[in-house]
Amino acid sequence: MATALRALGTLLVLLGVAAASVAALLLLRDEQFAEVAAAYARHPDHALFRAEYLTAAARHYGLLAAGVGGLLAGLAGGGMLLGIGELLRRGSPRDY
Repeated sequence: MATALRALGTLLVLLGVAAASVAALLLLRDEQFAEVAAAYARHPDHALFRAEYLTAAARHYGLLAAGVGGLLAGLAGGGMLLGIGELLRRGSPRDY
């Protein structure tokens, strides 16, 4: 059981870091958001530019939230599983 928890914890950490890396890469390559934000900055009162900006901003900030959430969930969840696995490995079977 301890080995399975440690393996699952390691997998969760790796998946969380991978998800955060992919989200960061997509954020860096999001040129559409930069173009739409620049157009909205030039015409802040125009309804079409505002609607286009809000649509692009939802995707952009959603990617940001996915990256941060994936990293935090991967590190916290994986760390807990690794810790529980280590506790089970150290304890004697009579204790449980």
